[in-house]
Amino acid sequence: MAPRTPIKNVDRDRLYTDIMYRYQYVSDFVGFDETDIKALKDAAPLIAPLVPVIADAVYDRLFSFDITKQVFLERGAGFHGHIAKNLSEMTTEDEQIKHRKNFLSKYLVKLVTAEYDAKFVKYLDYVGKIHTNTPDKKSTINVEYVHVNALFGWLHGFLAETLNGLPELQANPAARGKALGALSKLLWIQNDFFAMYYVRDGSELMGKKTKTSILSGVSNSSLAMFGGVMMSVFAVGIAAGMRYAMK
Repeated sequence: MAPRTPIKNVDRDRLYTDIMYRYQYVSDFVGFDETDIKALKDAAPLIAPLVPVIADAVYDRLFSFDITKQVFLERGAGFHGHIAKNLSEMTTEDEQIKHRKNFLSKYLVKLVTAEYDAKFVKYLDYVGKIHTNTPDKKSTINVEYVHVNALFGWLHGFLAETLNGLPELQANPAARGKALGALSKLLWIQNDFFAMYYVRDGSELMGKKTKTSILSGVSNSSLAMFGGVMMSVFAVGIAAGMRYAMK
């Protein structure tokens, strides 16, 4: 008889009050470990610093549907310039869209250059939160989760198809399969950082989240691992954007 898999104890309250605890739980559940991180890091050198390309690809997709495009009729936090009055007037070359692309580009750069400490993890939390209508943010923008989830689904397919076609990985099927699996797991983990602000699960506990809970029980190596993971996935995304742009 095969040995039983040991049951891990999970503190439900901490899933909704401690961000790093939640990250570790989701990572453990999907089986995202150091071998996945290595696979993504091994794929990272295949790409270059092409952040603007992936930013353009994301906004081109968002502008392909009126319901996602109309979100950008709202003024984003930190932008004080002209805003288009209607969808037909708005283009991806508008001042506010360029501002948003710049924010996205800085976000991607931060993921690959930041010190992976408490400040960085709080930043990831902030990025998920600012897309919702939580009362403690300045802008009125609220992106409904159906669109966030759809974008992640599109990005998943976009990156997986492109990564699968890289000649360097075509020559190594084992590495290709591992990289694709790691990418899939990681995108679901990233999606959870957004989902936590939309679902009602644990809503009775969310108000108890504290500034210190983010590091509760987390080692420096865990923080470094998380940072390395995020570095790799967006590096892959950048490469994907360039390969599509060159077609």
